[in-house]
Amino acid sequence: MTERRRIMHARKAIVVALVVCVGLVLAASPGLAQQKKPVIGLAIKSLTNPAYKACADSAAATAKQLNVDLIILSSQGFSALEEQIHQIEDLIQKKVDAIGIVAVDSKGVIPAIQEANKKNIPVLTVDTSADGGKLATFIATDNLKAGTLAGEWMIAQLQGKGKVAMIEGTPGSQQGRDRKNGFHEAIKKASDIRLVSSIPANFERAKGMEVMEDILTANPDLAGVFAANDEMALGAGEALKQRKLIGKVTLLGMNGAPEALKAVYSGDMQGTVVQYMEYVGEMFVRSAVKAIKGESLPPYIDTGVTIADTKFMRKVFSTLNVNLK
Repeated sequence: MTERRRIMHARKAIVVALVVCVGLVLAASPGLAQQKKPVIGLAIKSLTNPAYKACADSAAATAKQLNVDLIILSSQGFSALEEQIHQIEDLIQKKVDAIGIVAVDSKGVIPAIQEANKKNIPVLTVDTSADGGKLATFIATDNLKAGTLAGEWMIAQLQGKGKVAMIEGTPGSQQGRDRKNGFHEAIKKASDIRLVSSIPANFERAKGMEVMEDILTANPDLAGVFAANDEMALGAGEALKQRKLIGKVTLLGMNGAPEALKAVYSGDMQGTVVQYMEYVGEMFVRSAVKAIKGESLPPYIDTGVTIADTKFMRKVFSTLNVNLK
């Protein structure tokens, strides 16, 4: 991707994220107004996470545009498997026309998917896929590629030397595994960089701060850390701030959440791996409508990824009339 196109993509993602944050609602076109409304269910991870909130808001806006009824059910956390299974079962009982799942546990969610399969309800996985069951498609960032990009970026920032750590997501999560594997494999290629710690923090901010404190205590000379989502990165940033290590330890997050983008712009974080979660939400609804109509879908829809660092963010925002202070 050229630098110009990269900026254009980032501008679009950032502007949409900011619009979502201030609660603006876009006008919707009549879409399928003359037809019976399809009903789509989406079982998503916690809506307290900005990335999933952006995904859900975009899905809702797209559903309104296409004249589709969308039921969004959110779990109370990133490990609430039993709750998510109950939500999927509820959607099946409601006889929805299609179900989207952001899997809390890629293996644990399989029986619920199989139950939907028995009822001939198309199932689409979103952002985090499942390890079994029949799926219409999987819509997501290439998380293995994202982890690899994070590792390569970290190596470049540290000029190939120093101690690094990773704050992982939820054990059992496919996206967490992929980001971890991509980052670990990339770091292995730098002979003078040592991965000293890689610990889960369940994609939670408070846990990210706690894990970061433990890593710093064991490794006071840490040079860089990659947190597998922005919530954990922002928590890690609090730990760095308390020790007056902002800017001294290179901090990279992932998602491209508005609060993280602001932190990157200001220099409190040095970068974030940007996902286009608004596009994920839009593509889920559009793909679900196609599945309901019986149209074929590719097994995987890659929604793209890029890295926004402080230099890049300031370049992007120089073209926008936005005050981040």
